[in-house]
Amino acid sequence: MADKSVTKDDVGNPPAQTTTTNGSDGQTIDAGDMVQEAKAAAAAKPASPKKQEHKPPDDALDLDSLWLDSSLGDGLVDTHIHSVLIGKPKNFFRVNPDPAYRRRTEIYVHKVDGVIDEQYFIMGPEMRGRFEEATPCTLVTVIYRDGTPRLWPLKLPKDGGHDNEAWMSARAAARNGMDGWVKLVWVSRAYQTRKAQSGYAPDPDWSKLPPFDELIKLAFGAHGIIRDENHPIARDLLGAKPKGEEDDGLS
Repeated sequence: MADKSVTKDDVGNPPAQTTTTNGSDGQTIDAGDMVQEAKAAAAAKPASPKKQEHKPPDDALDLDSLWLDSSLGDGLVDTHIHSVLIGKPKNFFRVNPDPAYRRRTEIYVHKVDGVIDEQYFIMGPEMRGRFEEATPCTLVTVIYRDGTPRLWPLKLPKDGGHDNEAWMSARAAARNGMDGWVKLVWVSRAYQTRKAQSGYAPDPDWSKLPPFDELIKLAFGAHGIIRDENHPIARDLLGAKPKGEEDDGLS
């Protein structure tokens, strides 16, 4: 049987309760001694090493002063538009609903034999109404999913002239493009629109577009406006003699 005994230490405090018992070999085992040995073993374990703090070198302390304001942009994700195409959109598109991004004007479409692409020219104020080939139109700003802008001339009837189904359906398609992503589909003699599926693209961030006048400069360039009869296209339409050609005695 276990023999329990309680005594007081030299200052009168009762020590921790101990229990003595006989082991299998007949020796007496003191539980108090076992507790003391466990505490001593725990105290003898080496302490975990503290993480050493690394102090940066002196010449690295002023690195923050080397960088410019991050709000200025890094030149990698900033969008810069260098050219703008003209013509009806080929893919799903949106039309800018802001009236500041559309203008009425008169435009001439120049077609060259053997060339698929067409050239567009704006008729200056002094040249409007001079050529039957020129057509009134509304230039609207179109944007693709990737943010690429495009100018789309929506043709209008001349004063006293007749509208046609192709022009009317194109203007209706542009109105649909103000509200959602659509694509032009030519059916018979008119345009129809096909709506993009949900999730095709979010609404455009129109604030990233440059001003409309800047889009015009990028689209038409220095020679894209016919201001007078000296313009090469005007001379071609008038059948004028090419500039610089010497008189051959026949004129």
